[in-house]
Amino acid sequence: MDKLTYFSGSPFARMCRVMVIEWDLPVEPVEYAFPPGPDMFAINPLGQVPALIRGDGKTIFPTFLVLEALWKMAGRPSTYDADRDRQVLMTILQMTDAYVAACYQRWTGLGPVNRNAIGYDLAARHLDRVNSTLNWLETAGSVTPGVTLPGVALACLCLWADARDGLDWRRYPGLAIVVQDLDQRDSFAQTTPRVWRYE
Repeated sequence: MDKLTYFSGSPFARMCRVMVIEWDLPVEPVEYAFPPGPDMFAINPLGQVPALIRGDGKTIFPTFLVLEALWKMAGRPSTYDADRDRQVLMTILQMTDAYVAACYQRWTGLGPVNRNAIGYDLAARHLDRVNSTLNWLETAGSVTPGVTLPGVALACLCLWADARDGLDWRRYPGLAIVVQDLDQRDSFAQTTPRVWRYE
């Protein structure tokens, strides 16, 4: 059986865990401790989750490729159209990277230690990218209700933010409908991250 690596709080791994449940895939989620140790780096050189470890020994990462591998394993359900949805899905994943990076920078107490040669605060720049992307997704109507890969990716980011630090995603009514509807599903109930707050 294929195995899916995850950390309990990872929004990226949650996206994949939700799709395993929704598509009833023969994939066993395997939890690893956070922060990642040498065992995780042996699976994925980036030390990140998720990684999909196939029965033949091949390992697939990063998240985008894992999601598309799960979609193929499920028989390419029509709720994801690679030609239409790939850009939106990849953009949401990059937005999630930016938001997580901004949070980690703040949580670890990192700030400028020398002259700022680039002229802007890195965490603020990441948050600008997040808000610009949320506005683009709302304005373009790029994420539609239902169990879609872009919708699940968006919901996992927004709900991770609620459980960790907060993000004003509810001011986008179209996106809020998508996230709130998905949050009612059993697949989301089964993968809810533990609540953690930055103090």
